[in-house]
Amino acid sequence: MKTSYTEALRVLAGETYDVTFLEETDSTNRVAKGLAEQGAPEGTVVFAEKQTAGFGRMGRPFFSPGGSGLYFSLLLRPDPCCFDAARVTVTAAVAVAEAVEEVLKLSLSVKWVNDLYYQNKKVCGILAQGGTDGEALYCILGIGLNVFAPQDGFGALSEIAGALLNEKPNSALLARLGIAILDRFFALYKGEFTFCLKEYRRRSFLTGKTVTVVRGEERFCGTVRGIDDTGALLVEADGTVRAFSSGEIALEDYR
Repeated sequence: MKTSYTEALRVLAGETYDVTFLEETDSTNRVAKGLAEQGAPEGTVVFAEKQTAGFGRMGRPFFSPGGSGLYFSLLLRPDPCCFDAARVTVTAAVAVAEAVEEVLKLSLSVKWVNDLYYQNKKVCGILAQGGTDGEALYCILGIGLNVFAPQDGFGALSEIAGALLNEKPNSALLARLGIAILDRFFALYKGEFTFCLKEYRRRSFLTGKTVTVVRGEERFCGTVRGIDDTGALLVEADGTVRAFSSGEIALEDYR
């Protein structure tokens, strides 16, 4: 599977993306960051069969067992005058959802700000990290997507983590999904953010639900009223609406 998966990725990527495929690495974001600091161009992508130290927001570990998901990081070279990591994350979430719908015919929901859910379980995490190579700004966009459940299950994460498929897909399908996500991302990234935001709002399952926003020691409990034009979450409590551009969301259930 590994060889054919690699070959399928490279064939589908063509000359559009500069693909590096690793059977195992600690973190594709770390590898992509190293390539960025060596001057690699936009469109450089690092795929891994397995990550031993994958991570998400706030350094939290992202379970990335071999042979069960898509784990990759994309290098972007944004204009420093208009770079916004939140917009990159929103765009990536919509891109993943639309690619999954196109390739697998499955519908995903968005949990602000960077998680995608299927059948009440988290199946995808997204992380955008900005940096500089000394001369130019770069952004590393990391995506981890649980395509099917690992052989030994999700262990302690089984209550919250899920997968898209019950059976292991063939290598060609897995590669096709990965490239479809990249293609869709760049189509949205180069387009109008208002269109992307509209789709993000449509797929959000938080609107109308009571949540607790956690930011450090602060906890704000209220009802989600939507997402504003910058991608911030709007939460109302006691007649006051606050916009949160960052934070963790505690939600009992969303069924």
